[in-house]
Amino acid sequence: AGVNGINGSRDITATEGTGSFTSGALTVGSKAPQSMEDVPLSVSVLTSERMQQQNVTDFTSAMRQLPGITLQQGASSIESSFYSRGFQVTSIQVDGGPPLSASSDYGFYPQIDMSIYDHVELLRGAAGQFNGYGDPGGTVNLVRKKPLDHAQYTLEAQVASWNNYRLVADATSPIGLDGALRGRLVMTYQDQQYFYDIAKDNKTLIYGIAELDASPTTLLTAGVNHSKQNSTPWFQGLPRYLDGGDLNLPRSTCLCFDWNRWNFDTTELFGGIEQKLADEWTAKANVTWTRQNSMRKLGYSFGAVNPTNLKGTVLNGSYGGFASNQLAAEATIGGAFTLFGQRQELTAGVSRSRNDGSGRRSFAPLVIGTSAAPYQPYPGGPSFYPGSANGSQPPIDVFDFDPSNPLFTEPRSSLQLNYSPVLLSSQTVAYLNLRLTAFDNLHLMTGVRWSQFKSERTTETLCRTTTGSCLGKQIGDVYMTQVSNYSSSEFSWPPTVTLSYDITKDVTAYVGYTDIYVSQGNFVTQDGTPLDPVTGSNWEGGVKWAARGGRLNLAASLYRIRKKGFAILDSDYGPQEQISPGVSCCYLKDANQTLISQGFDLEATGEIMPGWQLAASYTFNENKRQGSTFGDEQGKSFLSISPKHLYKLWTTYDFAAAGHKGVLGDISVSGGLNGQSSGYVEGEVCTIFEGTPNPITGAQTCADDGYTMFAFTVPAYVVVSARIDYRISDNWS
Repeated sequence: AGVNGINGSRDITATEGTGSFTSGALTVGSKAPQSMEDVPLSVSVLTSERMQQQNVTDFTSAMRQLPGITLQQGASSIESSFYSRGFQVTSIQVDGGPPLSASSDYGFYPQIDMSIYDHVELLRGAAGQFNGYGDPGGTVNLVRKKPLDHAQYTLEAQVASWNNYRLVADATSPIGLDGALRGRLVMTYQDQQYFYDIAKDNKTLIYGIAELDASPTTLLTAGVNHSKQNSTPWFQGLPRYLDGGDLNLPRSTCLCFDWNRWNFDTTELFGGIEQKLADEWTAKANVTWTRQNSMRKLGYSFGAVNPTNLKGTVLNGSYGGFASNQLAAEATIGGAFTLFGQRQELTAGVSRSRNDGSGRRSFAPLVIGTSAAPYQPYPGGPSFYPGSANGSQPPIDVFDFDPSNPLFTEPRSSLQLNYSPVLLSSQTVAYLNLRLTAFDNLHLMTGVRWSQFKSERTTETLCRTTTGSCLGKQIGDVYMTQVSNYSSSEFSWPPTVTLSYDITKDVTAYVGYTDIYVSQGNFVTQDGTPLDPVTGSNWEGGVKWAARGGRLNLAASLYRIRKKGFAILDSDYGPQEQISPGVSCCYLKDANQTLISQGFDLEATGEIMPGWQLAASYTFNENKRQGSTFGDEQGKSFLSISPKHLYKLWTTYDFAAAGHKGVLGDISVSGGLNGQSSGYVEGEVCTIFEGTPNPITGAQTCADDGYTMFAFTVPAYVVVSARIDYRISDNWS
């Protein structure tokens, strides 16, 4: 298997056509292509070959295969959260540019199809040197497929369980100017159902990119990516018994309705210029603009089941619209110079990313059904549930669920409650990074960074009646406007510092420090001053070995992460008060509270011997709260759902590459496993009730001494996979 640069792409990091499980160059953790051995951080790659072999078709399945990443199901079937080293990964780069936000705070819900990406790069740990604010979980870099210098046409068709159909057509070729102008077009269609009832998903995608060698030293790139996705998702999962027990429902159970829908329309425009200034210097500029509009209308179950009468679960409804515009731009210059007889490297740049969720609309809860009795709020819960004032929460029999029941007929859309004409956040980062070599084998990487974060919000509350505050107004008129703006800026100090030593030409050891900044300007003190950001440190040391001429990469690392300076309520000013949308008072910064995450990573990727490739990783993580103001939570895990032990393996043996011929030479076999130790979620639940249950909902009052602690455990598990590939001809498999 080759490693990079063999399939006619101008992108030196491209893995397409290499057939390899590893890469000779990555840009995550640096702004210029570097070998994995030379990046003194925990970095990993999911190559084109592995994505094909492991059937990686979307972002979630890609993250599932990356080392050290654990997944947590989101509120719906099309949402997932990803964690590394105890912290959520919300930073996504594309082609090594500035981070795009994967957060839904500004109306963006990533629905990423992997058919347009060559490979995925992952940095575990703090990435603040180039990315500014953010948690130390890590960052993901998605590298787009680029045009090739020759014609290539591929067609991929899939038929899978539960009516899952997928088709991908990919074409690339020189298109003019004697090969100086090249293009690529990818078209994807997928229609799928799931092992649970009713839910389904349909998406179409078209991706086009063009490259132009404007001169021997100038490369221009431009492209577009547009997708439409229509989903019938489940929302808010399945209920349990009042005492927390499992209902033991069939795995096909989904309390879903065929009128559930969440539709997405996403467009991405991007462009860039790369200019070689001299043999060792390159200037780059790139920009990506992403727009997503989505609308969802969902029915979902709410409430636990009373074990005495099997009642208690009712139908709620949610309706909402989201708009998101993200702009990310960056300009960098990097190169090398000679000082004291040694090669020194410098990278400088400035980036700006802007998240615009303006246009978000919030609607009143859906009024469902007409004959249900008034719903009594669940004991210990909020005093109002959607539709409760209208007696519009029909009960659900979870053991004999019939989604066609007339009570569950699609309700009309509800009135708009709020509108956000302004919902903005922006981050500006300027950085300078140096890789200095004092002696042949000793390297010092250090850098400084200035970061600025800004947030602007304006929320309008609309009239739903013509009485009270809306007397004299029409339904839909604005009767209250709330505005909040805050900003913060920091200069990183002490600077990021990493020391690496080349033990041999193939083995490097390193140790380093990276700072952490997480904005909490939405919490203000009693005088209205935004709190300073959460800060912390990321210490890491490790050893890397580039064996077999770089075709096999092995790495081991130890890390310790500390976060401190969290916002806590100021006891002199009573309970939390929202003074404007997204901004709360009154808080203090608590130097006592600290989150600590520590552990180690082991990873091996690449070719062990001709024909035999391996991608294996093991991660150990231990995380806990430290500080007396945590109270009873002190010493406990702050992300208990995350396993202490996580291991992933994928290996393949290609008989032809190993020298076999004939029928055997047309076969390759693969196998793998993903496993983890147990995790848990704990809380409080009522196990002793008093009074007569409500005849409709089954709700009861909890006895004063009826609350007990619970812990829902995800047992340790392993998922085993296997694959066989038969080459019909040179062109078909």
